[in-house]
Amino acid sequence: MEKLSQILEILTFIITIAGVPTAIYVYLKEQKKQRLEREYGTFDALDEKYIEIQQLCIEHPSLDVFDSPYNNPVTLTEEQKKQEEAILLIRIAIFERAYLMYNRVTLGAKTTQWQGWELEIIEWFHRPNFQKVWQNHGKYFDSFFYQHFEKVYNEIKSKSR
Repeated sequence: MEKLSQILEILTFIITIAGVPTAIYVYLKEQKKQRLEREYGTFDALDEKYIEIQQLCIEHPSLDVFDSPYNNPVTLTEEQKKQEEAILLIRIAIFERAYLMYNRVTLGAKTTQWQGWELEIIEWFHRPNFQKVWQNHGKYFDSFFYQHFEKVYNEIKSKSR
């Protein structure tokens, strides 16, 4: 009986020693899987919003709200000016969402995916209609996003002088 007790004690010890690293490995693997799912969720959610803004652009072709600006924008009615402002505000809200979401994800996704958003933000700040909407409404967005956007905006303003 004592021999069986010793064997069981040794087996318990071996299981404990092997089980702890295995449990840690399984836990870390699950954490990585969840992180990747969150990153994909971030990308997917932003992709849906981007498609929605493109749909708005298609629905309002006379407004200067497409990714590529008009070379010779037309004079807009008051109603069209409001529509353009609203669509640009939606675009800024999508930028805000991207900023906030990518600040929560890992460095890898932030580096590879956020760079594209940053380039687009810079391109949009070269457009007078976008600058005007930002100047009128920027302070209503998240304070960290506002600070980041203001930094980009001021860099572009200083370079264009």
